[in-house]
Amino acid sequence: MCGIAGSYQIDTSRPETGDRIAAALRCIAHRGPDDEGIYTAGRAVLGHRRLSVIDTSSGGHQPFTDEGGRYTIAFNGEVFNFQELRAKLVADGHSFRSDTDTEVALRLFALKGPAFLHDLNGFFALAIHDKEKDELFLARDRFGVKPLLWCEHDGRFLFGSELTALLALGAPRVVDPVSLRMYFTHNYIPGPHSMLQGVFKLQPGCAITVSPSGAQVEEWYHAEEAAGHTPAVTDPVAHLRELLDDAVHIRLISDVPIGTFLSGGLDSSIVSALAKRHKADLRTFSIGFTDRYYDETPFAEAVAKHLGTTHHTFTLGNEELAASYHALLASMDEPFADQSALPSFILNQRTRQHVTVALSGDGADEVFGGYRKHQAELRMHAPGIMERLAILGAPLWRALPKSRNNRITDRIRQLDRFARSAELTKEERYLLLASWDDELDPASLVNDPGPEADFAARRKAITAPLARNPGLNGLLWTDVRTVLPDDMLRKVDLTSMAHALEVRTPFLDRRVVEFAFSLRAQQKFSRGSGKRILREAFAHLLPPVTVSRAKRGFEVPLTPLFKGPLLGELEVLSDREALTAAGFRPTAVNGLLQRFHGPDPGSSQATVHAMLVFMSWWKAHLS
Repeated sequence: MCGIAGSYQIDTSRPETGDRIAAALRCIAHRGPDDEGIYTAGRAVLGHRRLSVIDTSSGGHQPFTDEGGRYTIAFNGEVFNFQELRAKLVADGHSFRSDTDTEVALRLFALKGPAFLHDLNGFFALAIHDKEKDELFLARDRFGVKPLLWCEHDGRFLFGSELTALLALGAPRVVDPVSLRMYFTHNYIPGPHSMLQGVFKLQPGCAITVSPSGAQVEEWYHAEEAAGHTPAVTDPVAHLRELLDDAVHIRLISDVPIGTFLSGGLDSSIVSALAKRHKADLRTFSIGFTDRYYDETPFAEAVAKHLGTTHHTFTLGNEELAASYHALLASMDEPFADQSALPSFILNQRTRQHVTVALSGDGADEVFGGYRKHQAELRMHAPGIMERLAILGAPLWRALPKSRNNRITDRIRQLDRFARSAELTKEERYLLLASWDDELDPASLVNDPGPEADFAARRKAITAPLARNPGLNGLLWTDVRTVLPDDMLRKVDLTSMAHALEVRTPFLDRRVVEFAFSLRAQQKFSRGSGKRILREAFAHLLPPVTVSRAKRGFEVPLTPLFKGPLLGELEVLSDREALTAAGFRPTAVNGLLQRFHGPDPGSSQATVHAMLVFMSWWKAHLS
């Protein structure tokens, strides 16, 4: 796992990149602490920071140039089937000077051009310069595990693994008002947009070719089409066992210490159980809280005991969480307010003290239907007496205090959302359940909310898969297209690479995803049972309580933090001068604080957190 950055001079009359590439690499040094390299030829500049995982020798130095000297690659990621691909190339007479997957990928590009991407089973963001044509080719993996941002500015094409690298290269520093509004709606910014005008996230499964005539973006992987071509099997449960077992197995290939995350939930428990079959000395890692409402470590420890792993539990109180809050904010290249990033940040930090690579269960909820909103949609389609009572109770839920701070008020919050969503279309319902703070109008917080039509268009783009894919699979495709890359995988990359920890996601093996979407939605989740086929396939490997237990989100007790050890941090939200300079309406922000401290806070702690994240980022990069 690594970090990449670089540029391409579209207009040779404009200033060149020069020493700015060194500054860009310093911004992403945490992603690759083991080595650094810079390549300059023709119009292209490629920079690379390396985290050595496969072939840790100097033979893996990047940017990597092929023997003929025509092609040079800067590669971030892993190709898990590289040994198989390499063996086929050797059989055809090819030789290699390293043991890296990077060299295999570059050789395939030299032989096949952009079509080589279809051979790769893994995750990646890459840039390849063709010295003969003086063109640049960039691509991102199928599901967006690894990030890649880009922009065209002042005659140059700029790219990097993080937004800070682009800023160091000279990208414009102007906030996109519509992105800001989307951020306060969802707590992240859906791609292809970023927080800055003119800076974009390359979408999953997309590539860019850059030449003197400019940049051309195209989609190289059509996920829904690929799933539609997946052949049916006679025994889906057995086939899934085989696919996921191999997905885990090939992700255990490493020349450095490796382990798995184990929360005690179904997904990480399956990954850990399969990993233990191939790695007898498996280490597992979990994080918990002294606040018992949020703590799940007993479940993780029960699974670890059942599997016989060497287990590490990291228990956090408010003081430990508060102590890491500033470090989390400082690590953000772009505002990102998913509250679970804080415990994830600490988990990755402490896990890195033991291993360099960890496998996770990310992706299973989006692919196999594990979220509460999936169950809510099922109940909307066929409401029973409990659902009808919940809808009839709408006035009561609306009047009662709601928050995420304890079991009772959180349940009232869920009932209120369910009742209100019953009156909406499926697109409106999805967007409601994908937002965080129901009481907030994001446009009211800012002086410039941007064009209403642009905001509506971006919201409509999120739900487009619902229209393209009839039935409940459309709900999952919508998650895979937006929630997965822009929230869940964004969190994984942000919090792991801050500590140079590589996280691998077996559930996002292309074979597993394509097979999962070849199934009817009812085979994956049914009323009262999310991830149904996973439970059927792997129940024999896990304790019964792990298989039957309902999903619990990876949340953090933010309210006690903001009313306790982090209370002083809220002072920035009372700084009228700073708020105005950052584009906010101080009176609206004050109203948010009053709601947070009042008797019915709802989900206001999420917006308070989002405000603190943004103000920290703005002061660091734009003020």
